[in-house]
Amino acid sequence: MLQAKLLHMGVLSISSFILIESPLSETDDQFCAAVEDMLAKLYPQRPDWLCFSPGARFVRGAGQYREFACYAGSAAGLMMQRARGQGGFQRAIIFRADDEGTAKAYEIRSGSETEFPLNELQPA
Repeated sequence: MLQAKLLHMGVLSISSFILIESPLSETDDQFCAAVEDMLAKLYPQRPDWLCFSPGARFVRGAGQYREFACYAGSAAGLMMQRARGQGGFQRAIIFRADDEGTAKAYEIRSGSETEFPLNELQPA
């Protein structure tokens, strides 16, 4: 079922809940350090169960993004909530959602959420 939705979206390799802005020149360690800083804003004491890894890279226009590969959907949810709020994050976040059976994509940048066509997001 998930694969069918991804085929419909035209992006076969996104498997994470969210993508986080990440320059192409950024190493895995640099990306993980940036994500750790984001998580520190969400969790005063980082939970032991919160594990993640850097995933595949994607581009949208001039923006570059990377999967936040984490099985804890609650962490992605908290990131999205914080990104929408005042202060947000320095990095933009992209997420996908189904709206009454229609797949949509959204970018949250500087507290502002914008819908965009899924075909704008391509593997790097």
